[in-house]
Amino acid sequence: MPKSEKSAASEPSPSRDFLLQRTGRLSQVGGITPFTHAEGKAKGVSTLRVRTAAGLELWVTPDRGMDIYEASFRGKSLCWHSPAGMVHPAYFSNRGLEWLKNFFGGLLTTCGLSTAGAPSEDAGESLGLHGPISNIPSEHVTWSEDWHGDDCLFTITGKVREASVHGPNLLLQRTVTTSLKSTSFSIRDVVENQGPKPSPVMMLYHFNFGFPLLTERSRVYAPSLSQEPATDHAAKSKAQWDGFEAPIQGTDERVYFHQMKPDDKGRVTVVLVSDTQQPDFAIALNYDAAAMPEFTQWKMTGTNHFVLGLEPGNCRSLGRAAERTRGTLQTLAPGERTEFNIELRVLSGVDEVAEAIQST
Repeated sequence: MPKSEKSAASEPSPSRDFLLQRTGRLSQVGGITPFTHAEGKAKGVSTLRVRTAAGLELWVTPDRGMDIYEASFRGKSLCWHSPAGMVHPAYFSNRGLEWLKNFFGGLLTTCGLSTAGAPSEDAGESLGLHGPISNIPSEHVTWSEDWHGDDCLFTITGKVREASVHGPNLLLQRTVTTSLKSTSFSIRDVVENQGPKPSPVMMLYHFNFGFPLLTERSRVYAPSLSQEPATDHAAKSKAQWDGFEAPIQGTDERVYFHQMKPDDKGRVTVVLVSDTQQPDFAIALNYDAAAMPEFTQWKMTGTNHFVLGLEPGNCRSLGRAAERTRGTLQTLAPGERTEFNIELRVLSGVDEVAEAIQST
């Protein structure tokens, strides 16, 4: 179960009975609420709004591959919304870079399943940017609010299938979990090859952090053993990979591929501190390094595009042809499964932030 927030006064959190005596419904303090977008290119997109009593809010979007659009903590957004905003998957095109027209940013856009990263030509296929999974509507979507002692567990599950005739038949089952008293949530993804032949499987978790969490005084803390720039432009400021500056008109993106050192449990923790001059607000991203040996950092500090991508995955963002050339392209045999586990936690208070930095 996700970790509960410690109160500022170190007081015990309210019991179930205490809350039920003082509320008419759980929705008064938190829970899961379904809604559908009503206008523009977002019209018809189903969304599940998740609220915790500790101040965390998530918008899980079953019609967009079970990805997470809005995420906030105590009214402050944690993520970046692209100029495209929420777009219905009916507008999706997988040609070249046209994926960007549907890229809402949000807290999480999943890239995959049979390809991720840059467009490429591989095994006779013309592959567009980042694959289709974030634009495929989910099936068998369920959600629940279940009391476990004095906390209430919130769980959302859904299945997303990437399939075509004579092509891949990959099924992603995603489970998003948090709780009433939590400032964190977890994602458990299981990908199964239900086709008759081996299939490439590429998973890149495109987490997008933005203002007011991301500022010109932000800093990234990570157990990074090396940073490989993707371009000459990125190489020029490699030494400043972990720092930021105010938005700059017309600047280009900088991408770095990190080699991370796992802890003794085989996991990696990356911390983004909002303001190093007042280090009391941050996020900690924790993931399984065995399943996700690659880590891509997308640093984009332009005006209108002030965003940091922290992207664990089983591949880099260079495309499937590049993975095959590197000898790192992963495949699943028919009937084979692979699992990915990630936790994201909001950190509030100087002591909590300092403790998380120490754990990197």
